[in-house]
Amino acid sequence: MFISVKHLHENLGVNERIARFFVDRKVPDDNAFWKGRLLYIGRGNGFINIPVYYDILFRIGIPIDTLLKEEHVQNLEKIMHFAIQTEREEISFKDQLGKISGLLQGKIKNYGFYEELMSYLEQLTIKPMGRLGLLPPALNRADVFLFVLCDLVMPDDQMPSALRYWYALHPTYLLMDDIFDYRKDKENNEENAVMELGEGGVGFEKAFEIIERNILELRTINPILANSMQSQLAGLHDLVE
Repeated sequence: MFISVKHLHENLGVNERIARFFVDRKVPDDNAFWKGRLLYIGRGNGFINIPVYYDILFRIGIPIDTLLKEEHVQNLEKIMHFAIQTEREEISFKDQLGKISGLLQGKIKNYGFYEELMSYLEQLTIKPMGRLGLLPPALNRADVFLFVLCDLVMPDDQMPSALRYWYALHPTYLLMDDIFDYRKDKENNEENAVMELGEGGVGFEKAFEIIERNILELRTINPILANSMQSQLAGLHDLVE
């Protein structure tokens, strides 16, 4: 389903130029993440996360021209390609890291963060390490996306904010998806953060508490996005009840 520039801008608070760039962008060829899709930004939190997070990076001070530079966006797309291949078990997680390392060779601007992220992701079980990672581990399953920060020119004082809002934003999307998919994931023995938080009502209660905290965090940088998430949360409460 089509996601419009108007929706991203007016309902999610995304800068109009960032919204238009991603909505109008051509779907990359031979990319597993966009395979079979006609639209770059479609329904689904995995797609909407891209312009929403890039808007947050703009809000913390990274220039739009830096964020939308063609070479950088192509790196983003290849990272997403490797990530979905790993999710579909077409390549191993180790192979994914190797391919991303090769992709970024000679392009890294934040080498200290790159090494920090690589050490974190090379753990046998990805658990919190320093400023990276959350509990339960299922909330860390998209952290490979953080490689998009490695080839951006960023002052040291911007990285903490980039991570602060990443861990408010994407785990919220993951929890919302996991609440919605709870029964299906349980039947199919799929990874699900709600199940890791506790059985039955306990898991749902903790999930809603985390989402509420994250929405408060996001409200400090994008109140429109926070309001939208609050509305989605009300619908999820109705679904569970």
